[in-house]
Amino acid sequence: MIMKVNLGNFRGNITKTATIESNDPARPFEPLKLQGFVKAIVTMKPSGNVTFTGPAEGLSESVVDLEATTAPFHITNIDTNLSGNIDYSIQTVSDGTHYRLRVSNKIRKGSYSGYIRLKTDLTKIPYLLVRVMGVIKGAISATPETVMIGKMSADKPVCSGKVSVVSSSDKPFKITGLTYDKGLISVSQQRLENQNGFVLNIQPKMDGADPGSVRQAPLTVQTDAKPDGKADVLVIIFNNSSSQHTRRY
Repeated sequence: MIMKVNLGNFRGNITKTATIESNDPARPFEPLKLQGFVKAIVTMKPSGNVTFTGPAEGLSESVVDLEATTAPFHITNIDTNLSGNIDYSIQTVSDGTHYRLRVSNKIRKGSYSGYIRLKTDLTKIPYLLVRVMGVIKGAISATPETVMIGKMSADKPVCSGKVSVVSSSDKPFKITGLTYDKGLISVSQQRLENQNGFVLNIQPKMDGADPGSVRQAPLTVQTDAKPDGKADVLVIIFNNSSSQHTRRY
């Protein structure tokens, strides 16, 4: 009997178990335990994952070192599914044994998740994948980004909403403008205590929403924070005072 174990996706110490069934009445089941250490053909240090989080201006370049452990290899091509979000380059530290991948964030605000794929001349591992994730904050952030207000049902009172606008780098800033449909909502502001930011109090104007309708009122917050000191909030106004009307979006 030959037992084969696929260890292609494993690294480091591993333990595998199996049960051997036989026609031996005394020992019909025999447990089998395999232990070992799987050594990668190419190591990626500090890891094969790159993460960018925080304000764009505070993000530094990330470096991944790719080193041969058992046989020399060469990188023959590089591609990514994150074009426009990141920059990357490959440096030969020692031909055939050590390469250095440099990765940097490009966007000012937003999120992404993908990979950088490095093609090699190794038969066993033709491709190396470096996972890349980014959650990039602007100079300020608004939470939540979507607010639902108004009359949710006929037997419920009209409800308002609150949005916190804070500095991603905890620096002081001022709100220089609020843009929204004044026929649908009213917005007032007050400073947060013990934090650089503001609370926006959002009240619906029910006269602007027909009974049974759902209206959207985009709210743009403009500040003097640099760079890109702007945040957008989607305000949704419900008027379910009557269920006999068709909703209007």
